[in-house]
Amino acid sequence: MPNGHFDGFMDINISEKQLYQKIWGKKHISAWFFIRNAVRSSLLHSVQASSMWIQHCHRSKTKCKSLAESAFIAGASYSQMVSGPLLSTIILSASSIEAFARHCFVSALRTKYHHIRQKELDDKFYELDNTYPVQRIKLIICEVKADELPTQIETEINNLFGFRNEVVHSDPIYHTQDFSKLIKLKVDKKEKKTVEKKPSSFKYYPDLTIQNRPLSLSHSLLSTATHDRLVEHIIGTSGSGNILEFLNEIDMTNIDKGLLWGDPSFTLNYDQASLIAQEMNSMNKELNKVTSKDQLLFLKKLRTHE
Repeated sequence: MPNGHFDGFMDINISEKQLYQKIWGKKHISAWFFIRNAVRSSLLHSVQASSMWIQHCHRSKTKCKSLAESAFIAGASYSQMVSGPLLSTIILSASSIEAFARHCFVSALRTKYHHIRQKELDDKFYELDNTYPVQRIKLIICEVKADELPTQIETEINNLFGFRNEVVHSDPIYHTQDFSKLIKLKVDKKEKKTVEKKPSSFKYYPDLTIQNRPLSLSHSLLSTATHDRLVEHIIGTSGSGNILEFLNEIDMTNIDKGLLWGDPSFTLNYDQASLIAQEMNSMNKELNKVTSKDQLLFLKKLRTHE
């Protein structure tokens, strides 16, 4: 080991540059690999924080004089410990699906259209970029000759991206003057003006404006499962040889085969996380028994003792 430095290429009869070109030449590199690790990191914090929150709630039940007091303390600790990791896991899972879609699509195109002009590739990618998430997935399925997207996965993706967009864009919501309904202000890009619409609602994800503990670990787990079900479906049912280039790129960079739960070094177990999620849901169900009136009475008493 000359100069005290380890040289990984020392015993290979090929220059470092040539070896790099041999491995990565003409390969498509994307942030999808980093994003997957970021999802796992966020998920790990979500599970740890949820578990600690549950323990905190159990301890407060023995010390608090009322369920309203327990709910107040639970809400405060939820905001500080749990809300961030839960939400970031969901947002990052959606980002990972988007990165997967782009990576897979570009890899398939570059293999299939190896001899066509760059403009044709650009036009294809432009078509992908100007569609909604599920439509993008269907374009990829068409390119790699995978099976039709199952209805359940399609619904989960629509919900996940709808929720993601709602969080990221945060369109203003307000009551009408007579308090008869809620209105959302939305920019209509085609009409180039602001329009009034009903607030969005999703089957699998909650409205963040109506509760102080809206998200649970179960929502975060669902987002990761949606990601993996989609990736497995496209890779597992593809009948095109063009998918091989994409699989080659995955294998070159990671051993997880593109799955959030596919990394054998990931210390978290899905079944164990699901049990924690169930316990968290049960705790929230109990705390949600506290009415708004009870909460206001508790806060009133709290202020009188200040």
